[in-house]
Amino acid sequence: MYKVLIIDDESIIRKGIKNIVNWKQLDCEVCADASDGIEGIELIKKYLPEIIITDIRMPGMDGLSMIKQVKGIVPYSKIIILTGYRDFDYVQEAIKFGAFDFLLKPSKIEELTAVLTRAVNEINDQKVRHMEIDRFKVLFEQSIPVLREKLLYDIIYGLNTNEYEITEKMKLFNISIKNFVLVVMENDYDEKSNSSQYDKHLYQFGIVNSFEEIFAEKYEVLSIMLNSSRVGFIIQKPDRIPLDIEEVSEKCSYLQEVINNGFGFTVTIAVSSGGISAMELPEKLKECLGSLEYKSYMGTNSIIQYSDLNSFFRYEDYSTLDKYQKQLLESIKAGNEGLVKVTTQNIARYVTTNKININYMKNFYYTTLSSINNIRISVSAIEVDKRHEEGRDIASLLKLIEKSESAEELNSLLEDVAVRIAEKVNNFNNKSIKLILRKAIDYIQEHYSEQVTLNEVAENIYVSTFYISRMFKKELGKSFVDYLNDVRIEKSKELLKDIKYKTYEVAEIVGISDPHYFSKLFKKYSGMTPSEYRETQVIQ
Repeated sequence: MYKVLIIDDESIIRKGIKNIVNWKQLDCEVCADASDGIEGIELIKKYLPEIIITDIRMPGMDGLSMIKQVKGIVPYSKIIILTGYRDFDYVQEAIKFGAFDFLLKPSKIEELTAVLTRAVNEINDQKVRHMEIDRFKVLFEQSIPVLREKLLYDIIYGLNTNEYEITEKMKLFNISIKNFVLVVMENDYDEKSNSSQYDKHLYQFGIVNSFEEIFAEKYEVLSIMLNSSRVGFIIQKPDRIPLDIEEVSEKCSYLQEVINNGFGFTVTIAVSSGGISAMELPEKLKECLGSLEYKSYMGTNSIIQYSDLNSFFRYEDYSTLDKYQKQLLESIKAGNEGLVKVTTQNIARYVTTNKININYMKNFYYTTLSSINNIRISVSAIEVDKRHEEGRDIASLLKLIEKSESAEELNSLLEDVAVRIAEKVNNFNNKSIKLILRKAIDYIQEHYSEQVTLNEVAENIYVSTFYISRMFKKELGKSFVDYLNDVRIEKSKELLKDIKYKTYEVAEIVGISDPHYFSKLFKKYSGMTPSEYRETQVIQ
């Protein structure tokens, strides 16, 4: 049952409320009553009632002050004001501070019961909502390990590259990745063996548990199931200082012994170079997977540090640059100048944080600028007005690339060209939109006297009805129907000035066959009936 506290300086009022209300029916009970605000506050602290019935003006403490304190003690309580004063400004102030409702003395029992019933119903609703929220919180907390691993999986495989979204989700899942190394462990058991998928997953869970037990004393470990034979581990120290990779490798060596003795198979382990943020995980995964490719040289049950492979041939995988190039070209084709700037910034960040061969880098910028130049040529070829054609030809771009001595110069050139061509595409698209809209308007001006439809207009200018409808809204701020009606009403105003035309004749001339509907439409768009409008023209 819900606890009710009554506060009033008149004892007869307190007794009356306790005795006349059927509290049991409301699922309530009066836990206490007080004669003033000071005593009331002490009883509220003691009983924490869900409902408080109080006078607003009492000795000892002002009602508004008491309400403020009550909301600090029992924020979800329902405060019902019962007062003999008709000072509505005062009452409104109390409601602003969190009072649920108010009644004027003397109040009928039905009125008080109705307010109490509403208060109980709202408490019940809040209780259900809180129970649902608590249930969802429990489910969410239970799902965090899975959600955390899913996030790391999406980051490490480049499925999620939105840095802001990644940062926010990491905060939500309480993940912090600063100075780390990535370790990828690959089972060496024969793929042709009779091990079932169940056994393979069981082995992986055993590997994860063993890894965490061995590293937990000095390190923080985040695990990621990469596939049925590989597990990734992000390792960092609690104080976030750089790790000693040799120390990590030593623990990995001990882990190999544990796995071999406990499960009867060996694992090959790849250790990346150090990283400083979660956004480097895809690059560190490439290092580890590239290292595992040398297992045929190093042998199974090996620990392969990426830093040890300098003597081997290594193909540097710059597929991230290819993704950025594709994104840049698509954003230029769409005329999205904002995304063009963001992408060129991402490219600049990537080439400055990765040691890329200068010849590869120049080749990347050359191919990218060549593709951008092709977009420029395509736009210029279909433009009507070529007098202001801009842009360098590919030969001059190549010379500028060759003269460039740093990634900063190359990226400055790329951003300059990319933004200018995106702007050119954007201008062309805006001109095209205005041209299409102009054709639609011209068609309406020529055919407004007919039963013209949106579909008919779209067919005649070779676009979809959805497209032309959006253009009217976006460029003119009104729908196709409103524009057509505007045209018809303006034309009808001209005709109404000539008294030789009857109103119904004017309606027919502008394409509206129903005179009654015409009159209604005319008043909607001009504020007066056709007859009233004609009278104003005669007076003038």
